[in-house]
This record gives sequence, structure tokens and C-alpha cells, in this order.
Amino acid sequence: MKHEANEEGDSALEVVEFAQLDTSFAVNPKDEGTVRRKYMTVLAQRRPASDHLSDCEVLAARNTEGDLFALKRLRPLPTDTDPLSRRGRESALFEEYRTMLAVSPLKGFPRVYGYGVTQAGVPAILMEWIPGKTLLAAERAHDLPLCEDGSGCTGHAVAAVALGALQTLISTSCLDGTFIHRDISPRNIMVLPAEGDLGDVLDLRLIDLGSSIFMSRTEATFTRTMDVWRAATPEYAPPEMLALDDRSYIEARRSPSIDVYALASVLYEMYGGKTPFRLSEHPGEGAFKLKTSRAPEPLVPHTAADQPLIDALMPCLSANPQDRPSASELFRGIAAWQQKTTGHAIELVREQAPEVDGKAHLESGYVSAYAPSVPIAGPATPAGEKGTAAPQASEDKIVISRRSLLIGTGCAVGAAALGIAAYRTQLFGALAGHGLNDSSWDELSKVARKIASAGDSKEALSLAVKYGIARKDGSIAGNLTKDIELQDGTKATVRIVGYRHDDRSDGKGKAGLTFAFRAPVAARNMSDAKMAQGGWKDCDMRAWLNDDFLAMLPEELSSVILPVSKLTNNAGATRSADSVTATKDSVWLFSMAELGGTRTAASFSKGYGYLADIINAEGTQYRYWKDRKVSTNARANDATAKRWKGSKCYWWTRSPSPDCSEDDGQTWFNRVGPSGDVFRFAVAATGDDNDSTVLPGFAI
Repeated sequence: MKHEANEEGDSALEVVEFAQLDTSFAVNPKDEGTVRRKYMTVLAQRRPASDHLSDCEVLAARNTEGDLFALKRLRPLPTDTDPLSRRGRESALFEEYRTMLAVSPLKGFPRVYGYGVTQAGVPAILMEWIPGKTLLAAERAHDLPLCEDGSGCTGHAVAAVALGALQTLISTSCLDGTFIHRDISPRNIMVLPAEGDLGDVLDLRLIDLGSSIFMSRTEATFTRTMDVWRAATPEYAPPEMLALDDRSYIEARRSPSIDVYALASVLYEMYGGKTPFRLSEHPGEGAFKLKTSRAPEPLVPHTAADQPLIDALMPCLSANPQDRPSASELFRGIAAWQQKTTGHAIELVREQAPEVDGKAHLESGYVSAYAPSVPIAGPATPAGEKGTAAPQASEDKIVISRRSLLIGTGCAVGAAALGIAAYRTQLFGALAGHGLNDSSWDELSKVARKIASAGDSKEALSLAVKYGIARKDGSIAGNLTKDIELQDGTKATVRIVGYRHDDRSDGKGKAGLTFAFRAPVAARNMSDAKMAQGGWKDCDMRAWLNDDFLAMLPEELSSVILPVSKLTNNAGATRSADSVTATKDSVWLFSMAELGGTRTAASFSKGYGYLADIINAEGTQYRYWKDRKVSTNARANDATAKRWKGSKCYWWTRSPSPDCSEDDGQTWFNRVGPSGDVFRFAVAATGDDNDSTVLPGFAI
């Protein structure tokens, strides 16, 4: 499925109403009306024909509440006049849905909400809309860092994509069966927005499971039973996926090494600018013959330091599946190189199948459809097949029914019988793998309180590791982000930047977790009028953040925020660190020291060494930015480079510039520059001709 929003082109809207929709989660009978209103009627935006798949189309669709979904449905084809052909396509779409059910609870895959038939008689899948770009689109837009000559992405960008995709593939090992995507390509990897901060492991999703298989250990699937093999993308696919007419490759087409080969082909192209075999340059030769008779051209490293990365990738392109490393082996090799070159410890976070306690888990309205059906609506019938059920395996096997709009108590029993990872775990040890969106603010505040109550920093680290907040070396774990929606409808994302860092203003110890917004939330000046003197304590920005902006936060978040003590130069023009005093803040801007760490007196021009004492007194660097080597001495920092309305921007710190304030006779505040430079862009509190934006923080 292709999930990119289409802002241009064919903008026609279409009302799509399901005649029957079987949800992927259990529904209490008393909630059936609410569920029908939420999922069964949507307004879909048609897309240009060039955006469609060969036999399906994916539309952006909103319900009456404004929720955004992806709707995948069959397209009409001339071959549909043949009933067997149409029936085969419907079966294939249901098989894709069945595969999606297996991996939907795992991070790295889109969530699926249901399968049904529209009023027009067209089978369709309703699923999560992924708010990002395909890897192909991200590369074309130069969203990923390029090497100096522009011939390909940097080694670290390639490694970040590799580790994100491998983490997702390896996570499927917790399922009661084997999952293989079988069509990994730049079009089927969705890259989530990173706001200039690539990180060690890129947050991404594997999409379009039309060629995928999930082979349960207790169940014969339609794909496996009927030996239906759909196509992979030739440029990236291994030879065994290109030999569709050779039944000797059947077992090879059921091996996870397929995904290792395809992913390595994608990474090869990212790094070198071309695919391993350049099929388009050999129109007269078949892809299978090329890939079995020749070796791919060696990759030339951009720098000598990249050679171990290339050495890890090339064995994955072996024509013999047995000669390829496993996904776990490849992850370890690339992670070791990434750690050696960046200094960041990177650990594989494995999903764990949680125990089912015999009760239906309905948190977030989402559970798996791997369960026997207790229908409260009419039975499901594929379009064009009156009275027939979905494709099923032999009678002695457990099968999955599409009739999953059901009473919740039966659902957990069925999941327990199948023994699969049907429900998200409540153990926070899995946070690093799942992200934070499946955890409520109340749950997060409980974790924060436990970390805050630690007797010392060693115990705090142990707890942070236990709950998936930190790695063993103390660094912040990856993917600790959570989406929120402000009261005015603005959508934003926050991330954990520190643990047991901030002092509570009530003197009762530490706040357990500190968050920062990933991107600016507004553009405004620090002061509405010229500030003759003073600093953060007296500026309009502080009043706005702790009043109007705080009121805009979701109530479940604002109710757990803890006021903390923030140290800032509150004089403006000063030559003494005694001007640094504490304020009580629920929401604040970060200081230069909290972003970029300390500076030495020697780093300033003669006569200005006093600035170091003032800057360094305004707090200590948060671990998240320390991990990414952000420094007040650097002219550019990727982790602090942000965008506002699509363009790189300035964003305020709460740190006044003592010398500029003195020189101009009014208070100036420091800003982070478009390059991520946290030191060199001070301006008067009333701003300049540039939009200076607001990126706040808070603690719980």
C-alpha cells in the first residue's frame, strides 16, 4: 500500500460506505453503534492513476470525526469478467489482510482496523495512514544526508535505515509463525518525519504486504496451500523470487533470507546511487539469469571508515540463500559499525509475546482478530460469492474468520489458544521497541515517579533501563516519542530527552522524565515590547507558555506535568553568574547549556571569559542531546536543526545574551540557528525579520 498523502492532482472526493465490515478488534455489543459510525462510512480522496498499484488503489479517507485512514480496495480490471479471476483477486486481498493481522500489533507495520465489502460490492481493507514519505520520495527530496559528492547517502543514513528495517523484521520472531515481506523496495518503506534529526535508528514502517506471507506453525495459509506467489520488484528481489515458474524454488521462497537480500539491495542503491545489477541497463537479459550468473559490482566507499559497513552488506547479495547472513547477524554487524563511528550504543530491542490473562484487552480500542468469532452482525460474504466464506485451510487446522466484530470475552480465549502476540504488552521494558503512543500519560507518569524515587543515579539508570527509557551506557533509547493533539487541533510529537534530570520546584526531589517537542509549535517573539532589562523570568514568552499554551495541552498530559525549577540569567545584561536565578515553570524553553553543554572561558575572545560562567550556570545538558554530540562550539548540529512550515528555522532558547544585551541597551535572547548552531544567533527579545519559533519542554 502506498501511504503518501496526495496534496495535488486528482482531488475528487468520494463517499465510501461499507455494507459489512469485520473489525480486527473485539467490540462490546453496547459499543457497536460507536464503532459503526467511526469506521463504516468515510470520505475518500481519489488519487491520480499513476499512484495506484497494479490491481488495487489506496486512498486517504476520513470519517465524520476527522480521523484519517488508508483505504485499500480492488480496482476494476478487464479480467474481472472471468469469475475465477475476480475471485482470485478477492482471495489475494483477504490473504493480505490476514498477513497484516499477524504483524499489525508490532511496531514497524501499519495497524489494520478491518476488512469488509463496500456498498458497491468491492472488498477493501481499512488501516492506519502513515504520516511520512516513502524512502524513494525521501531520497528524491534529498531528505536524507548525502555524501560530499552527492553520489549517494552517507554511511550513517544508510545504517539508520538498515537498523530500523532490520529491527522491524526481527521483531516478527515473537510471532507464532514465520513472516516474510518478500517485496522490500524503496516504495514499500515509509520514512517517518525526523525534523532534521536522523538518529541512529530511523523510525520507519514496512508497507504493502501484498506479496507477503505469514506461515503459522499451527495453520496452513491460503498462500501456502494454494501456492500463490505474487511478484516482487526485480531490481531488489533475490533470484528465488524471480523464478516463478520453477517449483524447485518453492521452499526458498519461504525463507526470511529473501528480505535480507532485498533490503541489502535497497541499501546498496542508497549508498551507491544505483541498484546492484542495473537491470535497466541490460534490457535483453532476464533478471534471474543476471542475478545468478554475475556478482554485483563492488561498492566504492565514500570514506575509508565506511568499509566495514560495505563489508556487512555485500554478502547479503549472494545468489545462494544459505550464504546470506540472517537479519540478526546483519543488524549486529551494522550496529557495531554505527556504534564505533558515533559512540552510541545500539541494542536490538526484541518484541515479546505477552501472556494473556483470560480477559479481553481493549486499551486504545485495539486488539487482534486472531480469535474465534462470536458475530453480532451478519456473516461476512466476499463480493460476488453468495453464501461462501473466506478462503480457509483444511478442517483440522485453526482458521481465522473475518467475522471479528465480536464480544470481547471470547477474543482473549482464542488468542491464548493460538499463543501469538495478539495484545500489546503492559511491561514498560518493551517501550523502546514500541514507542510511546500505546502508553497513556498516566502510565508514563507512574514510570516517571519510579525513576524519580531512585536513591541515586545508579539506581535511576537501572530503572530507566528496565522500563526501556535508557540503554545500559546511560544513553536515551531510540523511538521514545509520543504524538499529541493540542486543544486547537494542532498535531505535534514530543520525545523523551532526559530522565531524573530536573529538580521539582516544590523541593520534593526530581521529576522522572523530561520531554521536548520534536518540532516548533509556534512562531512568536520573546517579548511583545522592548525589554530594557530582565530575562526569562519577566518575558512574555514565559507567561504565554505557562498560561495559554499549557491550557492548550491535552488534559491527560497537563494533569501529570510537574512544575520544575529552571536556572536562567534573569538580568539580561550582566557580567556575573550571580544573575542566574531559579524560576518555577511547568512549560519552558531550553537553555544553551541544556542543549549544547558547557563552554570554557578560553573559547571566548579576550575580555569575555565571564560569559562561560553565566552560560554554564543555566543548567546541565540533557542526555538526549549529549548522546548526539550537540555542542555550543559547533557551527552545525543535526539534532537541533529544525523546520517551520517546510523551511529551516531559528528557534528560541531562554538564555539571554549578556554581552549583546549590554551593547544594545536591551535584552537579547539566544536562538538556535537553521544549521542547529545553538550559540551564534542572538537577537533582541522583539525579534528580527526572521520567524523565530518556539520549541518547549516539560517534565512529568
